[in-house]
Amino acid sequence: MPYTFKVKTLGCPVNQYEGRALELAMKEAGFVPADDIADIYIINSCVVTQSAAAEARRLASQAKKENPRSLVVLAGCYPQVYWKEIKERLPLVDIIIGTTGRSRLPDIIARHLSENHREQEVIIVEHEPGEEFEDFPLTGNYGRTRPVLKIQEGCDESCTYCIVRKARGLPRSLAPEKVIARVKHFLDKGCREIVLAGTHLGTYGKDFPGWNLARLIKELDSLAYPFRLRLSYIEPMDISTDFLETIAWAQKICPFLYLPLQSGSDRILRRMGRRYTSADFARLVQQAKELMPGLSIWSDLIVGFPGETEEDHRQTMRLVERLALSHVHVFPYSPRPGTEAASYPDQVAPDVKKRRVRELRALDEELSLRFNRQLVGKEVQVLVEKIDENHGEGFSEHYVKVRFPVLDPELKKGFLVPVRIRSASSWGVEGYTSLEGPAGTATRKGPEAH
Repeated sequence: MPYTFKVKTLGCPVNQYEGRALELAMKEAGFVPADDIADIYIINSCVVTQSAAAEARRLASQAKKENPRSLVVLAGCYPQVYWKEIKERLPLVDIIIGTTGRSRLPDIIARHLSENHREQEVIIVEHEPGEEFEDFPLTGNYGRTRPVLKIQEGCDESCTYCIVRKARGLPRSLAPEKVIARVKHFLDKGCREIVLAGTHLGTYGKDFPGWNLARLIKELDSLAYPFRLRLSYIEPMDISTDFLETIAWAQKICPFLYLPLQSGSDRILRRMGRRYTSADFARLVQQAKELMPGLSIWSDLIVGFPGETEEDHRQTMRLVERLALSHVHVFPYSPRPGTEAASYPDQVAPDVKKRRVRELRALDEELSLRFNRQLVGKEVQVLVEKIDENHGEGFSEHYVKVRFPVLDPELKKGFLVPVRIRSASSWGVEGYTSLEGPAGTATRKGPEAH
């Protein structure tokens, strides 16, 4: 009887891609996805915050409680950096593997299962300059309406708060011809939106002469398929005028940019090791909006970085409001052992962090509502991701959640449908398809995504 397995993935779009690739690799190796208790548990972890690492430990412990005889694998960024901590705190984990070698995980697991006396195995390969992109292909059906495609990993920045460079190594890219082939694979399966993701996406192509992200977008934009392309987060220092003009002219790129700001205080940005000022970021946002009217811009903010004063916090609040960003993810600063900022003496008190987080999240609700109201009366294209009774739900090209009545019984997940917006909230918008409105018949683009 074949062994059953579960994969639990935490963290960023790159992790989401790798988690899905692991699931498909395990199935191809003959393992069976579990509906309930599994024989094998794989936790594909994140290390960006203390809470993410704690959640990975919790899931590993929970797996052993569910099935004491199970084989538990803790994989990814967390063990790559802190494998000694895991070995000490979680002796019941059977395999500890970092961010290199996970494509071989089905074989490693099979070997463990064949051994009568299993001992904990630690597989950590330190990242080195010049290493190649570990090809970890997604084969078969992705299983979601919006597949994420990892085309780059690694980082060459020196942000004082971040451990990702140690977790992922230096930048490296998936070969352009492989990116194009993978995109075509998804499109042939019926997908109508694809997300390009990377640890430091804007550095894509540096290891392939003559290539960069702008050229790749032009190549993908020319594909003769009905689909749209979404970019995951891109660091502000990687964006040029040429890049903005490329995505402004591209027909298939969603009007959406995810630009991590982190702080609106120049003093804090310098302490963070970020290579731009608040004015640089503001100019970038202004230029992007001029080239792409109606553009949705998301951002990340770190609150309570060591040394952050009330004035620094207010500067961030004022800048975010002035730029009219459409959404911000707000994170309290989380010290990561091994980073420069973790040793800074002027750590911000937890209660101060919590208050500042609340204030910025309240501002985010106002900004989201303000942006969403601009969509009222307009028609957006919605990728249907959920159909519940008589209502459909999905995301517009701006990455705004849209809810609408379903009057067409043939409508399925994966369809791209036009919806006219009639009301807005901070969580998203509501509207109606042309079948409900005066135009008559709803339009569907593309077959159902598998």
